[in-house]
Amino acid sequence: MNKLIPIYILVIGTILLCGCTCHFPEKVERYISRHDILDDKGNGELDLRKALDIDYDTMYVFCSFTPLNGVQNIIGIKDYGDSEDPYTALIASDSGMCRIIFIKNNSVVYEDDYYYYKYRLSLQFETFRKIKGNGIFDGQSISVYGYISTKHHFTVSRGSDDEYIMK
Repeated sequence: MNKLIPIYILVIGTILLCGCTCHFPEKVERYISRHDILDDKGNGELDLRKALDIDYDTMYVFCSFTPLNGVQNIIGIKDYGDSEDPYTALIASDSGMCRIIFIKNNSVVYEDDYYYYKYRLSLQFETFRKIKGNGIFDGQSISVYGYISTKHHFTVSRGSDDEYIMK
């Protein structure tokens, strides 16, 4: 029996760690279903700070092939990202995703990759304000675009097949 205790602790620890690593859309989906925020027509309002359990000032969304240097310039944090050379790195390299960055007092408080087709949540970030900056990629000066929102409350509606649309 005493030999089983470490195994139980390992299994419980693994479950707890895996349960805490869900991504942005999963957290929002879980919050919507647990807190019953949708009315009988399938519409509701979501406080994203509560759903993610973070406090933030600004949310940025960048498409995957955005140069890291341009992202740094737009969000105002020169050491953002884990690349040795932000002048040759992209924010991500998968065309089916984007990077979501939450900022509070000029510090990143949460970031995540959002894969468009992997989740039931459709974040309509194209409805956010488009923001333009400049960056350098591979020695070339280029225009860089992203999306910005300073809102905390978003409208959510139920789409077909139990999908959620967040604007």
